[in-house]
Amino acid sequence: MTLPTDLEKAQILAQVLKSPEFQDSKRYQELLQYLVDKTSQGGSLKETEIAHDLFGKDSKFDPSTDPLIRSYISNLRKKLEHYHLTTENQFDHIIEIPKGQYLVKFSAKSVHLSPPQRKKYSTYIYPAIILLLIFVVLFQYFFDRPPLTAAKQKQTGNPVWTDFVDNEKHPTLIVVGDFLFLNEKDRVVGRTFWRDPKINNEADFEHALKSNPRVYSQYQISEVSYAGAGAALGLKDVLRMFGGRQANLSVKLSSQLKWDDFDNNNIIFLGTFKNLYKLDTLLSRTDIKYHLSPNGLLVFRDSSKTWESFDLSWRGGDYQKDFSVMIKLVGSKNNTMMFLTGFSEVGVMESVKLVTDSSFLAKAETFLKKRITASPVYFEMVSEAEGVRYTVFQSKIKYLHLLDRSGAEQ
Repeated sequence: MTLPTDLEKAQILAQVLKSPEFQDSKRYQELLQYLVDKTSQGGSLKETEIAHDLFGKDSKFDPSTDPLIRSYISNLRKKLEHYHLTTENQFDHIIEIPKGQYLVKFSAKSVHLSPPQRKKYSTYIYPAIILLLIFVVLFQYFFDRPPLTAAKQKQTGNPVWTDFVDNEKHPTLIVVGDFLFLNEKDRVVGRTFWRDPKINNEADFEHALKSNPRVYSQYQISEVSYAGAGAALGLKDVLRMFGGRQANLSVKLSSQLKWDDFDNNNIIFLGTFKNLYKLDTLLSRTDIKYHLSPNGLLVFRDSSKTWESFDLSWRGGDYQKDFSVMIKLVGSKNNTMMFLTGFSEVGVMESVKLVTDSSFLAKAETFLKKRITASPVYFEMVSEAEGVRYTVFQSKIKYLHLLDRSGAEQ
């Protein structure tokens, strides 16, 4: 592949600088621009030069005792890595800062597609960690707690949860969303595991394989995955709604779902839109549609027969803005399905927090300006959430419609 022209380099840099990782961080914008400019001039670059030119340090600056520049460069590498992992680059090259250097490198994107380092892990280490996490949550919930009194065991009739808790016909399956990984074919020892943000299910992988067989033909969908923090942390809150009733309750990763699971269980999904796997088929039947590039929602307003757009610029440094989506509806076998999802971990955690909060119905009634008398209650809901990492600061309901058992708007 040919080297990028000066114009292409400028376009690549401009796209990176306007991304959520950089647009709210002037210092890192200046640092990356500076490194690109210095690279174009040729020669070498030292810590003292960066400290003097960009941070106003004088000749007394000693990099051996002051890690300022190394810290900034390390954080800049992480920002670039996150950008490349979460953004579909429209150009043929990406910006990298090689370890041990300060000048940047415009690398061919096809080279970057293959993981830069081989990480040798046991085939079972990731699933073991995930299952251990789920086991700890379940153990703490079911066993490492004082026994409930009969009064506490009796449910309060919360219409959001009654058809999960009191439904003896269908057991409840809690689905924890996990991310899809690829691994090298025909290799057992020292395999490379690769997370491609554009590949989140079997259909995505088939499309990538057809689009770029030279790269993707070396890989296959791996049995290794990892669960998002929002789903793992929210699991305990969902279990709390069952009041200690562990009978007819199980947990499974979304990558492990089988079609029989949809018919034989009530299902509660905890995870991001990228974790849906087969559940995406059910979500597509609702009046809420999502798109990942760029992140956004479309909501069909049945009363006006129009679509409303909820667009999202969701990250600036550690700050995150997200849309939480909560959907509860009746499945094809008279079972109940509930989705607690969003684009990021903040969205997932806020969706769990809202539907497990004792004030949920009061908030819904305030938004709708009417009483909710149906029990059980089915609904489609969007809430805008803001927070930092795994902490939600504030949220606001943006859309809420009640549904009847057929899925029609009430």
